[in-house]
Amino acid sequence: MQRGRIVGNRYWIAVVFFLLAAAPGCWFPVLSNVLHAKGWGPGIIEWAFVLPPLAGMLSPLAFAAKADRSYPAEKVLFVVLAGGAIFLFLAFWFLEHSESPVLFLTFLGINALVSAPAWSLLTSVALSNLEDTARQFGSYRVWGTVGWVAAGWSVSWLGIDQSASTGMMASGVRIFAGFACLCLPHTPPRGGASAGWMSSLGFDSLKVLKDRDQAVYFLTAFLFSIPLAAFYMHTPRHLADLGVERVAAAMTWGQVSEVASLMLLGYVLMRWRLKFLLLFAIGCGVLRYGLYAWGGSIDSVLLILIGVGMHGFAWTFFFESGRVFVDRRVEPGMRAQTQALLTLVSGGLGAVIGTKLVGGLYRWLVVGHGAAGWTTYWWVLSGMCALTGLVFAIGYKGLAVAPKAPDVPVTPVPGVKP
Repeated sequence: MQRGRIVGNRYWIAVVFFLLAAAPGCWFPVLSNVLHAKGWGPGIIEWAFVLPPLAGMLSPLAFAAKADRSYPAEKVLFVVLAGGAIFLFLAFWFLEHSESPVLFLTFLGINALVSAPAWSLLTSVALSNLEDTARQFGSYRVWGTVGWVAAGWSVSWLGIDQSASTGMMASGVRIFAGFACLCLPHTPPRGGASAGWMSSLGFDSLKVLKDRDQAVYFLTAFLFSIPLAAFYMHTPRHLADLGVERVAAAMTWGQVSEVASLMLLGYVLMRWRLKFLLLFAIGCGVLRYGLYAWGGSIDSVLLILIGVGMHGFAWTFFFESGRVFVDRRVEPGMRAQTQALLTLVSGGLGAVIGTKLVGGLYRWLVVGHGAAGWTTYWWVLSGMCALTGLVFAIGYKGLAVAPKAPDVPVTPVPGVKP
């Protein structure tokens, strides 16, 4: 009886969000500096940021299709987290003990291939088990941000901001996250049997793009993710150039504002029109890089840290409110796949193209140009965010109920203004 009251309780959603975000929070914000300290140049650093989203582009849809049709989502989560932890450990072990980047990049890519579906699957579990997603989702999702912040502070407190130990520490956290998934609320598959290989790979989720507003949101998420690639790839380098030593802790300012925005998420979803909220988020993204450019021009760490703080508002109000919006406009049997499609579009395709694009811009505008190069670089990315906002403002109509396809029931979001 005691076990029955513990396993399956909804508070495990918060626990898994905490552990799941804490794992990459150990190594991802400082990865560029870790590789730079190893002596590897911008080309290798760029590949380290492009391989994980490239390797993980298809697996979220395939694993989500299994969760929708064949296996409980919490069991699938256990497999991807525990399995990925092994390859994550191997990647950073070879980073520390090998001079060749090939083994590090190979195992980092395999880790991404296995573990990429985790975030969208956990989001689907949360949205499937909460009674009022618009009001409650933020209060559970915020624990992921708390986990990321705790990881960043721990890394800086331990003084390993430039050490491969960050990745090994993350693999241990991920093991704990995997076992915690077995305590999540039971989330059985709700979809029908697979109708072929396309269906097995999760491509049925493309049906959601028949809805104009959803198609515009997915397009905007892709475009917004392109300049976003520079946030973790080059913000740490800029801070290091300005003399900041505890970069991992400095980067958590973005998560501090994310905590605040997640706590406000239920309130704003109930009171703001979704179009205005998403435009506000994109505006925060424009301001983020604008502050970077200004700070770079006068060597002001404070302005850049304020810009880092804007990241939390941009991320939460665009991507997390968007996940609630997307979840409520698809049938239950498609929810995990639709969340995975959003991950593929933003964290996969958008991240890959963004990493290559901002990497090229970095080499062209920053390398060898000092402070003036940083200023130009960030202004260009701020302009890209502004163009993304223009695309969304023109394309999104804010229909209360989207046009229904015969096989895709669509429902309005309870309590959320279109």
